[in-house]
Amino acid sequence: MAPPCRVFPASQLPTEIQRDEDGKRRKGGRIDLSGCELLSMVQYDCQIDEPNMGDSAVRCWPVQRWFRRCQDQKGSFLVETTMWEGKTSSSQSEDKAS
Repeated sequence: MAPPCRVFPASQLPTEIQRDEDGKRRKGGRIDLSGCELLSMVQYDCQIDEPNMGDSAVRCWPVQRWFRRCQDQKGSFLVETTMWEGKTSSSQSEDKAS
């Protein structure tokens, strides 16, 4: 079983990544999340129309997930940023529109 994950708002992600999984401050200086390499992955959420029928249609929808690969003195680490990217992308889009 995976260890429990801390829950926090997406807006706190840049602050949260300053500490490692043990809660210790990362070495090597402050990490700028927006400067980390952006990666993406598409997964699919699928539903069976009529689960009781063997030949029922299966419908799937893409789910885009975003990650950042950051670096500290121990090496690189990945952070899922899907919710954070949505907030920063929409605010950047609004800035470009004005």
